Amino acid sequence: MSRRFTRALVAAALLAATGCASVRMSEREADRLFRDGRYEESAAVLEKALAEHGESGRDSLLYVLDLGLALHSAGKYEESNRAFLRADQLAEIKDYTSLATEAATLLTGENLKDYKAEDFENVLISTYLAMNYALLGEAEDAIVEARRVNRKLHLMVTEGQRRYKQNAFARYLSAILYESRGEFDDAYIDYQETWKLEPGLPGLGRDLWRLAWLRGERDEMERWDHEAGLTREDREQARLQGPRSGKAELIVLYENGISPVKKPNPQFSQLPRFYPRHNPVSYATVAVDGEALGITHRLYDIEATAIENLEEKYGGLIAKRLAGVVAKEVVADQIERNTNSPLLGLLAKVVFYASDQADVRSWNLLPRDLQVARLVVEPGTREVRVTPVGGGAPLVKTVQVQAGKKAFVNFRYMP
Repeated sequence: MSRRFTRALVAAALLAATGCASVRMSEREADRLFRDGRYEESAAVLEKALAEHGESGRDSLLYVLDLGLALHSAGKYEESNRAFLRADQLAEIKDYTSLATEAATLLTGENLKDYKAEDFENVLISTYLAMNYALLGEAEDAIVEARRVNRKLHLMVTEGQRRYKQNAFARYLSAILYESRGEFDDAYIDYQETWKLEPGLPGLGRDLWRLAWLRGERDEMERWDHEAGLTREDREQARLQGPRSGKAELIVLYENGISPVKKPNPQFSQLPRFYPRHNPVSYATVAVDGEALGITHRLYDIEATAIENLEEKYGGLIAKRLAGVVAKEVVADQIERNTNSPLLGLLAKVVFYASDQADVRSWNLLPRDLQVARLVVEPGTREVRVTPVGGGAPLVKTVQVQAGKKAFVNFRYMP
């Protein structure tokens, strides 16, 4: 065997080792701009990188997901939706059963495959579509996407054999949207489903009482009086949120912190593990025209969901990696036998194992959690100030609200 051929094999092994690096995850400029609140500039960097690497690349979905989120944070909701609809196609959400099946990548690693997103990331595509439509005032489309969230989760549970629960944030959002359209029966159903998932959500008892009141059901009003422990002030507040009060309502969507980061698992370095990132803020205060009116409440914990979802798949991932070890050894042994060269067999193992690294790709710019605040305000143009408690400068937006209507506004805090 010639030295030239030996050098070529070594070079192939090194290429396999270095080729595992994710182009998107090594991109830092877009992340820096996003952290600085320069969302449109971040989106421009991501669009340029996507054009350079092509939508057929193995990291294309990562670029599109972060692009959609950067545009969402910049207030470019229509452009954001175009990106998220493209992400929905790239993630192949239509084939829900594939979410429970790991491809037979035994000789290489998962990091050499096209990225198809974690289950919770697939669900969040529809969550952000729903938020974008709500922020655009397109309630019907927002409801469709909010309901898709829990339909996806249902199919993951029934067909994908996952142990996931329904998404309280999507249920609550659809309930608010149904109420805004005067569809009180559907709103009441979704408020009740939210109660089953998050009975401790402040104000939810008032929401249920108000829908019972709007539907003229005294027995249900008394039920929520008792179950939620409502006071006279609670009932008055609930009525003010009704469509005939002459007041307006602000729905503040607060995206807090930064999601966990994937790194190799110290117990099994070929597998990834999510690690929480530094998040000093738990909630935010909300003021309207300088008057403090409330605080945000967490309704969807992305960090906990990411960690739990990945850990739930560990049994299958470990089994696959062990099968991969056997396959690598068998193929390397066959190469050695067929070439009568122990060195070639050894180099084949080097190539195989160099490529078998933990896939640490993830939707990089997600928040740690999604929070909500509901505020009754006077109609007109209002300045909304959200102040993260524990760190970070106040975030300010101006919103136009109408009597008897609900207006959505979103904020993103990054540590």
